[in-house]
Amino acid sequence: MTATTSVAPAVDPAVRAPRRRLLGGVVVAVVGAVVVAVVVGWLVWPTPPGPVVLHAGTSHYVVTATVDSARIGGTAVEIDLSTRARVPVDHATVEIDAVMPLMGHAAPPAPAESAGGGRYRAAQVPLMMTGPWELHVSIDGPAGADNLMLPLAVTG
Repeated sequence: MTATTSVAPAVDPAVRAPRRRLLGGVVVAVVGAVVVAVVVGWLVWPTPPGPVVLHAGTSHYVVTATVDSARIGGTAVEIDLSTRARVPVDHATVEIDAVMPLMGHAAPPAPAESAGGGRYRAAQVPLMMTGPWELHVSIDGPAGADNLMLPLAVTG
């Protein structure tokens, strides 16, 4: 039996240098592509929407509604209620109905509890699907009863 050993052929240094440069260029390109992908992903990643503020008025009242989250599910709605002279209205009954007229959906009325200073809060107004909704606000206060509608776009 004879043992044979193999010896790797010597690689010319002139051949190694272009290979190293090519490998270094590929590594730099991959790292650059990853950095670009991370930056682009960060820029286009959806951020949770903030509160939506809606304004409306009737012959008796001025209403500012703040919807905590215009997304599917239950959301809190705060109503700032004042007279046309901008005096806060306390001792009123406020109800909020979420209606999606295009689909015929309507949630049960959500009563808004008084928080004082003309502020009323409904803790859970259900928004069942994405699309255009209407918040129907019913007010029964010292100046009389009024109804108004606030348009709201609900996202996923």
